[in-house]
Amino acid sequence: MQWLSTVDGSFEKYVERYRPRIIEMNQPFSGKVGRLLSSVDPFRGAELATLLQIDALFPKRFDTCSSGEQQIVRVAHALVDRPDSIVLIEPFRHLDQFRREHLQMLLRRISGLGVRIGYTERAHEQSGDVTFTFTESHLKPTIEAKDISYRHPFQAVYAIEDVTIQMNEPGLTVCVGTNGSGKSTLLELLAKSRRPLKGRVKRGERAVYLPAEPEYGPFPKEERRRVAQLQAVLRDPSSVLLLDEPTVDLTSRERKAFVETVRQKAETARVVCATHDMELIERATDVLYLASGRVVFEGERSLFQERSTLWSHTSSLS
Repeated sequence: MQWLSTVDGSFEKYVERYRPRIIEMNQPFSGKVGRLLSSVDPFRGAELATLLQIDALFPKRFDTCSSGEQQIVRVAHALVDRPDSIVLIEPFRHLDQFRREHLQMLLRRISGLGVRIGYTERAHEQSGDVTFTFTESHLKPTIEAKDISYRHPFQAVYAIEDVTIQMNEPGLTVCVGTNGSGKSTLLELLAKSRRPLKGRVKRGERAVYLPAEPEYGPFPKEERRRVAQLQAVLRDPSSVLLLDEPTVDLTSRERKAFVETVRQKAETARVVCATHDMELIERATDVLYLASGRVVFEGERSLFQERSTLWSHTSSLS
């Protein structure tokens, strides 16, 4: 398995030499995951699902899977018809640390079975210095959710269930949890881009919402699209910012600059970030931890660090 830079020419040389199938990790699919993976060879699809530990996703519709779950389904789909060589474009960008490690191990194993695998990851690229600026917010932030629950259409299990939260002061909240725990759905409910089936969401003003997929956000012609999107939300005067995986597609330097600036923005606004990014978690004022759609921890980051063995382990790997 080989990392390919899109800056130094190694990506182009790899493609010219091996003629791989290039797999964009943002392609949309429709229908159930099981049908998607079984359409070519049901046996092969079932084996890949077992190998990648996504058997439980078979009855789910692809569009109701979390961003991280969709990433792994796309990897499985790319391998269904046994290609000789593939390049995965940003295959790890929505995965929590443990799923990332697991997928890396499995891809190395698949490489050992004769499939040549290259991948890109912008976080490894070198970039020049970037400066983010922000606008102070002057209204008091207000986000209240009372006993909200949401279930995606045709799904038996609630994505968010009986969640109550209240934020009435500035600060940086990170919403954490494994892939599929409900983080993105919760942000959509708080942004009112989805309506809860039960309960109520109340805000003092409109919120600025940024989705996890940079492709779905603004500035489609910008070369550094995520940077442009983040700069726009930081300059917005709203006192409520809801950012889903904001550091996706950022280089290391870009991430450091954003984390420092969003911390300053959070002195006058309530910023809620769904994230797996350890740098962002380490700078947060408080943490919301989701598991299977329920809030199982809500409190100061220092207390979260003190109680969480999982966080300590993940942090030591970053």
